[in-house]
Amino acid sequence: MKRVLILIVLSILVLSISGCPVGDYVYERNAPVYVAIYTHNEDSWFTVVSTEEKYISYRLDLIERAELLAKNNIPWNWQTDQPVVEAMIEYEDDEVILERTNGENVLVYMDFLGVQIDPHAHNNNYADIVYLIDSLGVKASGVIGGTIMVDCGSEHLGFLDYVSWHEQIDLEPDGYVYGREYPSARWEPKVLSDPGMGGHWFDDWTSGVWQPGSEDDFYTHYEENNIIYIGEGYPHDASNIGETHASGCVVHAKDAQYILELIEKIKNGEVPTGTKDNKKFMYTASVHFRDKQNVTEGGSVVVTKDAMQEFIDILQPYVDQGDVIYVNFEEAAKIWVEEYDGVPWQLGLETFSFYEEVKGQAEEYCEGK
Repeated sequence: MKRVLILIVLSILVLSISGCPVGDYVYERNAPVYVAIYTHNEDSWFTVVSTEEKYISYRLDLIERAELLAKNNIPWNWQTDQPVVEAMIEYEDDEVILERTNGENVLVYMDFLGVQIDPHAHNNNYADIVYLIDSLGVKASGVIGGTIMVDCGSEHLGFLDYVSWHEQIDLEPDGYVYGREYPSARWEPKVLSDPGMGGHWFDDWTSGVWQPGSEDDFYTHYEENNIIYIGEGYPHDASNIGETHASGCVVHAKDAQYILELIEKIKNGEVPTGTKDNKKFMYTASVHFRDKQNVTEGGSVVVTKDAMQEFIDILQPYVDQGDVIYVNFEEAAKIWVEEYDGVPWQLGLETFSFYEEVKGQAEEYCEGK
């Protein structure tokens, strides 16, 4: 009975975005999951890279992580706020750039390794960050590296309110973000990643791709909108970032649990892979690692580079079978347009094993606000 109810709920969820009657779906059990790996640093990182000694320590670990992923042919969305880029500008001198990066500054070296450089901002300005990235000789991506789209309230699920993510990123009606500190800066965002809630208490954890509206139109697909959202799934994993976030929010998955559950749902025919008129649905997921050498939240130490290798090893059999395809966010958007004909699709977290724990924790947090 419980399984029947779950499938009914799932049908209601997907009906709203696909516009197809439930009977029009096909369950071919062979859709791949497109997986993006991302990290981000914050505007609070002045102290992390505030001296040359601290910066060089961060730099060396950054290089090792980039080389590890490149060796395994895995794309990486490195998302950065302003302090780290400013530290690169200050400390990437002639002596430093001779170390491990072929005589180039570290951002150019990362770009050479195939790392995608995304701006990430909450209090700073995306266009300003892009301006600084570009000044180091690397073209920043069009990816919005995370933003706020919900906060505690009552209009969504009874304990959340929608927030205008357009306002959060300073998006103007012409589709551009303009600089504050650098008025000549202009940036056109093309792809949205990692939208959610401060502290990661209840982010959007959907698998799929669509072109969202702002505020309570987030889950509506608008073909005329220019920004494509790559659904991140549930990207947090205790094996990678520790048992809790910095906010104290518990991490509810471990050892690639979300991705493995999604693959199982597809292979068991629990979720549709398309429609009878040959429209294919694109399933997506992402993996969040910390942009630092060691993570100590949750009472234990996670060495990020080691956690990356362990995660790669877990997913490698599924990569070999074609069940997992690594992409960066811009690649995913291109694949959605060219291979999936821009068909919108959403699979929420509601049918995953740890959803009620996630929701319950967020409700309790908001009740205490």
